Amino acid sequence: MASRPYHVQSSVDNPNSFPHHQSVSALWNSKWRKLATVGVYPFHDGKVEDFDPVFQKLIEANNDDYSVFYNPDKYAEPFIPAAEALIAEGRNAEQSGSKEKARELYLRAGTVCRIGRFPIVRSQLGQKLWELNKTAFLAASPYLSPPNTEVRIPFAHASTAAGESVSAVIPVYLRIPEGEPPAGSWPVLLFICGLDHYRTDFEQRSARHAKNGFACVIAEIPGTGDCPAAKNDPTSTDRLWSTVLDWIDTNKIQYRFDTNKIVARGMSTGGYNAMRIAHTHADRLLAVVAQGGGSHHMFDPEWIKAQNHMEYPYALADALAFKFGYESIDEYTADAKQRFSLLETGIFDKKSAKLMLINGMEDSIFPIEDSFLPLRHGRVKEARFLENREHVGNPGADDIIYEWCNELA
Repeated sequence: MASRPYHVQSSVDNPNSFPHHQSVSALWNSKWRKLATVGVYPFHDGKVEDFDPVFQKLIEANNDDYSVFYNPDKYAEPFIPAAEALIAEGRNAEQSGSKEKARELYLRAGTVCRIGRFPIVRSQLGQKLWELNKTAFLAASPYLSPPNTEVRIPFAHASTAAGESVSAVIPVYLRIPEGEPPAGSWPVLLFICGLDHYRTDFEQRSARHAKNGFACVIAEIPGTGDCPAAKNDPTSTDRLWSTVLDWIDTNKIQYRFDTNKIVARGMSTGGYNAMRIAHTHADRLLAVVAQGGGSHHMFDPEWIKAQNHMEYPYALADALAFKFGYESIDEYTADAKQRFSLLETGIFDKKSAKLMLINGMEDSIFPIEDSFLPLRHGRVKEARFLENREHVGNPGADDIIYEWCNELA
């Protein structure tokens, strides 16, 4: 199937189409500081004043050289003391009885950790920030509404042939709505995390789903966070979700899960996994939302070559190569499509659960064409593609998703 022209072909062809790639200050001042000021992805739960001094240090220490974004430890270094200071402030607030202030400070600390380990944990200091991230979020968890708890699920479907450990666990976060379920049990929202957002990073979205009456189970994908599934095995995600879905079924009485109403929602790289689970576990799901996901053309050599100069802040091709288990972008480019494409591997020819595809038309992280492809295979799908919106389709897409999920349940 021909790839060219992509809907965003002009961005693919123009290495200077996004000026935030020119320097550290260009990213901060032209893109990220605006997002931090209003508290939206990837700065939700944070405050801009936590980041101004960190980015000033990055600019000064690296002569404003953009290449620091490709040195994970050097980039992460100034975020660690900033995160540790916020955690310490949170503990002081907690000890003084100010739970709301403690919650805010812990969530702010987690946001600093998220940006410091961005876009994927692949270095010693990135791992340190990930550990701090979990510490901060779990400290905030009792004060969230509803509270968040961690559950460690034995990886029952692990494959030793794929290098997975039979003693491994799948750590997930669980949020149960407060009060009594209206029909005796809670519909379940399986939140499938993405490349740079892990189980610590969906407080606002999971709170919204929980407020709407969904019990939320939040899990990471292979190659990210603490996921134990083999990252270079295309089928490891199937074993992952079989294990999580088995756990939901086994614990349906304890948590009052309605296992006839399980909806999976994946964002970005999680959207790739959402498209896959819709076809590999169709009989176990009421419906699936794939938001901003890739499926096939995301593995085009031409697309991969352009990823590091388009919408994403930096190092997207590097991070995806690492996530899928490759040593280099060249190896990823040469091999990934034949192994991971949902089209070429026949996934789209399988029976599908009810599937909603949603994204922004101007997405230059994963091509919008990848959200079109499932519409041409199998059962009729639902789709909403937002004009003049970039990756995942916000503002606007999330509200459409909440309404769609609520109508299902």
